[in-house]
Formats: sequence, structure tokens, C-alpha cells
Amino acid sequence: MRTLTLIISLLFLVSLPSHLWAYGYEQNEDPILKVFKAVIYYGKASDWGRVQREVDSIADRFEDVRKLFEIDLKPEVDESIRNKDLQGVAKLMANMVFLAIREKHYWNNQERLAVYIRSKVRLRLAEEYYTTLLAGNVMEYDRRHDTDLHGRITRCFHDAHFSLGSVGFFGAGSIEPSPEEFKHLAKDIETALLEAFPYFDPGREEALP
Repeated sequence: MRTLTLIISLLFLVSLPSHLWAYGYEQNEDPILKVFKAVIYYGKASDWGRVQREVDSIADRFEDVRKLFEIDLKPEVDESIRNKDLQGVAKLMANMVFLAIREKHYWNNQERLAVYIRSKVRLRLAEEYYTTLLAGNVMEYDRRHDTDLHGRITRCFHDAHFSLGSVGFFGAGSIEPSPEEFKHLAKDIETALLEAFPYFDPGREEALP
């Protein structure tokens, strides 16, 4: 119960600042970031119809992770919405964010960082998902358990950027990527997140090809 209370109290912070909600969202914001914040905001306001519409708007993202990791969170989220269970919705949406991070790591591993720009964008989004939506809870977990999971995750993301290599300047000074190093760092990030969120369902250990 303490865990659920903690996650919902921290996720309320995502709904701030209020000016983002007057007439819409920031332009070009990633759909998962946008919907996660909207779900918490409108759930807090007990506007469950809007919560459902927001969740439905990323049904394709739920389907993407279902195909990869054989886990379908959408029906559980829908049920929590019907029950007007904001803590349940928040918990499941946070799990979805974790799976979205796993998905970014998966595709970078599949391509072995072959396309620098694509790999960089995926990693940037994975890090943004963590920093914006999950880091607060991880830091609170660290405080209560005297751990340093946030520091560990932050260092892994930092090192992962270097593992992508560099295209250099018009080809000069280019650095080859290190796909095995990236794979190790990505796994460490996921392991640390599962320690901080032991109730997350990670789905299939090895994603489907």
C-alpha cells in the first residue's frame, strides 16, 4: 500500500506546471510522455472519460510492446479506469513506460547501433522517459533503502551515449559504436529499474524477433 501511495503522490508532480494543460500540450512532445502526464492530470480531476481517450490514443504503443514482450497491459489499464482506480492506472502506466524503455533498447540491440542518428534518438527518448517519469520514484526508493539506483541508472545512460560512437565531422574523427557495451549498459538500466519497481511486469525476457 505504501508503494502505491508513493507512486501516485510522486506522479502527481508530472501534472505540473498547470499552464501546459490550459489548451493543449507542448509541441512535438513524445506521445508516451504526453499521455502519461495527461492520464495523471485528468485522473486527479476525476475526468475518467478523458483518461480513457488519452490511453486509447496510444493503443498502438501498447500493441508494439505486446508483440515484442508478450505482455498486454491495455486491458488492465482499461479495467483500472472503469474502477476509477488512479493508483492502479498510475502503476500500470509506469510499467508501460518501463516497457517503452526496453523497446528502445531492444531495437538498438537488434540493429547493433548501425544507424547512429536512429540509435541516438531512441536512447535520448529512453533517457527522457526515465528522467521525466520514473526518476523521482527511484530517488525516493534510494532514500528509503539507502541505495544509489538513480546514480547507477544515470551513469549507465551517460556511458550508453558514448557507446553509440560518433559520425565525426564529415567522416573525419568518426568512432565505431560498441554494441556489446550498449547491450550491457541497457541491461543494467533495466535491472536497476526492476529493483526500484519490483511490481513491474517486464514481460518476456528475450523479445520476439
